[in-house]
Amino acid sequence: MLRRIVRVLAVALVGAPGVLSAQYFGRNKVQYTNFDYKIIQTEHFDVYYYDRERTAALDAARIAERSYARLSKVLNHEFRERKPIILYASQSDFMQTNATEVSSEGTGGVTDFARNRAVMPFTGAYSDFEHVLTHEMAHQFQYDIWSRGRAGAGLNTLIAIAPPLWFAEGMAEYLSLGPINAETAMWLRDASLEGKLPTIEQMTADPYEYFPYRFGHALWSYIGERWGDEAVGAILKATLSGGVEPAFRRTIGLSLEQLSDQWRDAVQKRYLPEIGARAKAKAVAD
Repeated sequence: MLRRIVRVLAVALVGAPGVLSAQYFGRNKVQYTNFDYKIIQTEHFDVYYYDRERTAALDAARIAERSYARLSKVLNHEFRERKPIILYASQSDFMQTNATEVSSEGTGGVTDFARNRAVMPFTGAYSDFEHVLTHEMAHQFQYDIWSRGRAGAGLNTLIAIAPPLWFAEGMAEYLSLGPINAETAMWLRDASLEGKLPTIEQMTADPYEYFPYRFGHALWSYIGERWGDEAVGAILKATLSGGVEPAFRRTIGLSLEQLSDQWRDAVQKRYLPEIGARAKAKAVAD
């Protein structure tokens, strides 16, 4: 989840004291439960849990290491130190966290840039949990690359890169879900039918109108399908030398405008013929 970065960047521009305050937002939050945390140490993670979630935490540790093996290969990057994963046994417990900011009850997980802590609850469905865990781990990889392996040390780099939400959240969705799934396909069909498939410029300017998770997922899926998954890691690392636009030019030889045009053409060619064979909902229902 990268919404936090946008707020941190805004605060960082007006002075360091504000940054420190933003990083520890919510530390006076009322807690109703005393969480007695223990740690499972794996090769790459410190998994924090309390007793009633021990069995699930052991599974989470295995999932994390399995996902690490794949992400480190795709992104061509290794952690220098173990990363924290803080687990809660339920959504209600998660809402009490003081480890980072949780913006709403719909939040599935949060990754803290300052300490690279991934914080999330168990939802009862392992497939959903693995998706969220891998998504947050993708953010840990992004932050580790942008901070050059020193948690929280790359704030100036992050401000300079200013990664759009479609870039960071879309990449995390692609790395955690893989190619376009049914939910993202639904968004693409609807946007194509209504003539509202956004350009990259539109997604950058107004990410909350053009949902960055789904459209960003679709864009990175297109990149992975056309140039291979190794291009994802190459683009991410290339942002260190000039930012987002130069990273794409250097890696795939296209400007964001050119990439946007080619991606939108590919989406419309894929979904418009399919839409032509379907009836609109309003044609069959009041």
